Amino acid sequence: MQEEKKGHRERLRERFEKNRFDGFHEYEVLEFLLTFIFRQGDLKPQAKELIKTFGSFAQVLDAPLEELEKVKGMGKASALTLAIFREAFAYYHKSNLVTDKQQITKMSALVEMLRANIGHKANEVLYAIFLNAKNEVLSAKELGEGTLTQASAFPRKIVEEALKAKATSIILAHNHPAGVAEPSESDLSITEEIKKAIALVDITLQDHIILANNKYYSFNRNGKL
Repeated sequence: MQEEKKGHRERLRERFEKNRFDGFHEYEVLEFLLTFIFRQGDLKPQAKELIKTFGSFAQVLDAPLEELEKVKGMGKASALTLAIFREAFAYYHKSNLVTDKQQITKMSALVEMLRANIGHKANEVLYAIFLNAKNEVLSAKELGEGTLTQASAFPRKIVEEALKAKATSIILAHNHPAGVAEPSESDLSITEEIKKAIALVDITLQDHIILANNKYYSFNRNGKL
């Protein structure tokens, strides 16, 4: 039986080497990641239990550490390792955009990158992407945590970061942990404040994206800029 389980792990690795994750079931992708955490044992039940508990592969990686720890077979160290995997994915997205000075051309790619970086956060986080005249990414970073109504310093901070990056335009984003992808009155007002503040230094606000679960709201697409 032990040899059979060992063989299953090897078959997962061989499948990945040949076709990456093409043809993998969702639980098999998670199972494959778990083999780097648990050196022994059949991890298929563990992977299936995690997905059953949280709903999907993405929701497993987005789950708070304390919730992951509660799942049978997990623990603090294994939950932390899953969180490390998740943060590594987010770091890859950001690094890839900035290092290669990629152009923001598709909303789907933009939302994917934003979701990887702040979509899982338990609190509201303001995120900014700074771009040059060619729409290439110069830098991207979190600017603060907490509701936007509490963040009266955001306009000043955004101006400072934009000038430091020598940006000509900005894309803002923040998450709504409650799950509603619609702007509040405070979201609308602070966005207008930011737009006016950066306009004073000849910088354009391209868009403001709100992320909530699997949905998003674009200020630009909804005529709010």
